[in-house]
Amino acid sequence: MNTMGRIGNYIGRGVRSVSGNLNPFGGAVDIIVVKQADGSLKSSPWYVRFGTIQGVLKGRENVVNVSVNGVETGFCMNLDPRGQAYFLDSLTTRTSEQLATLNLKEGKNVVVFTCSKQQVDARIYLWRWDTNIVISDVDGTITRSDVLGQFMPLVGRDWSQTGVAHLLSAIKENGYQLLFLSARAISQAYMTRQFLFNLMQDGKGLPEGPVFTSPDGLFLSLYREVVKKAPQEFKIACLQDIKALFPSDRNPFYAGFGNRDTDELCYLKVQIPEGKIFTINSKGQIVLNRHIDTKSYACLHGRINDMFPPTSSLSRLQR
Repeated sequence: MNTMGRIGNYIGRGVRSVSGNLNPFGGAVDIIVVKQADGSLKSSPWYVRFGTIQGVLKGRENVVNVSVNGVETGFCMNLDPRGQAYFLDSLTTRTSEQLATLNLKEGKNVVVFTCSKQQVDARIYLWRWDTNIVISDVDGTITRSDVLGQFMPLVGRDWSQTGVAHLLSAIKENGYQLLFLSARAISQAYMTRQFLFNLMQDGKGLPEGPVFTSPDGLFLSLYREVVKKAPQEFKIACLQDIKALFPSDRNPFYAGFGNRDTDELCYLKVQIPEGKIFTINSKGQIVLNRHIDTKSYACLHGRINDMFPPTSSLSRLQR
């Protein structure tokens, strides 16, 4: 089978493994729920899209049932003619009271959206109000290039940056939460999760964390990134939505990894200090404060406690 045939076959397998009868134009973005100091809950927007090619919108089959950790919730969503799910009250999220009924466990929860015979799923992460977050771009940052990083894993080739799994795992072990940010379309959300959390380097995988893709369809997302060359339009808005879940007097974002100037722009917009913005170039070298550091991810791992001190020590310093 040629390369393009194997890519098509992989996509087909990935989609069916989620929902049996789903076409490649559906998906759901992961969700963060933050527990505030007073016990109330705030959630990032719920973005869900179903493919329309196979007739999911026929007749009255436009109600989307929602379950979390295998339990039906007390609310549902509806579909518009484009296959995008929405809440009838026009909100993009749920109230604190509604979120409380989900009985979320700390960390990862599985949410499944079902419409007729089709399903898409995502993850809901429950975090505390004092969480420290490290952001990582995906293409060109975890992978070795923007384009080949998307396609080479589909044909069984490892195209990841050397040492990235060990570095990000060590960051997680020091108490930080990882957030993966990609300008890929919502229809690529499932495959992006599959790639990230099946990646293994010398027996070490990437730590789990929410995966945020563009909520838009494939063509609009490609137009934004390839034609307009402005992926930051989506990324900045996404990060600002997440930042708004936390108390206004603290910035949850501790550091960011990327491979483009637009990634640096996004991180600066949400007030990540320049000294905590790490840009990796095509040679695997880390650029910090616009100066090339010949150190790689593997070398940065050796300085983990200096660059990413345990969050317990950060808490003492902030008191």
